[in-house]
Amino acid sequence: MDPSIIFDYIPKQLLPSLGIPLVELLPDLCLGWWTPPSLDLNKYNRLKYLRVLLLIVAWYPIFELLFLIIEESSIYSAMVIFAVASIIARPLLMEKQIKRVTSIGLWNAVLPKEKREALWIVVTNSKPSDINKFDELAARYVNSPTKISGVVLCIVCSQLYEKLPDMEDKIKLLGGLTASIVGGIGIGGMRHANLLVDIVFRLVFGLGFITMLHYLSIVSDQLIIKSI
Repeated sequence: MDPSIIFDYIPKQLLPSLGIPLVELLPDLCLGWWTPPSLDLNKYNRLKYLRVLLLIVAWYPIFELLFLIIEESSIYSAMVIFAVASIIARPLLMEKQIKRVTSIGLWNAVLPKEKREALWIVVTNSKPSDINKFDELAARYVNSPTKISGVVLCIVCSQLYEKLPDMEDKIKLLGGLTASIVGGIGIGGMRHANLLVDIVFRLVFGLGFITMLHYLSIVSDQLIIKSI
């Protein structure tokens, strides 16, 4: 396969952004957004700063191009604030969630993988009752950064949608957004349930995200051509 084919679809400037779907395809690296199917929580928590760095490196070229595309400065500022907030809040809240799970005596016992997964699912899906404690409050809202990230993707796509002249491209862009959101929801719900379905959702997320990167490059190129 000729590597130049990749550059025809994704420009070199956006190649660092491919790190986002790539780490989700390799979940045991513990560099993805979601906890790994292996439930190696110690490794996942230990690499939180590296995950933040990876996300910043991946999102920087995206926002660099969006700065040229988005005309409303308030929309751009809000999008950057939302993205940064989700990137910073995610590891902080996940650390509280992990401590909540690992503090249970049963978690530290010798358990088969299936029972450990079941314990993780039960604990993480139970809402903390004492919201006056910060740790409990953090665990309650641990999924908020993921929802904010979804909002950021929607804003990005809405801005690209307005700039695309061809309806077929607009439909494909919306398909990419839908695939990213559906894939993300699927990863969040199936990564500890069914391996095959989890892989499918990770592929769907990756294809959707790459599609959005492709149309980001198209809109950027169109604006550059118009400015010449």
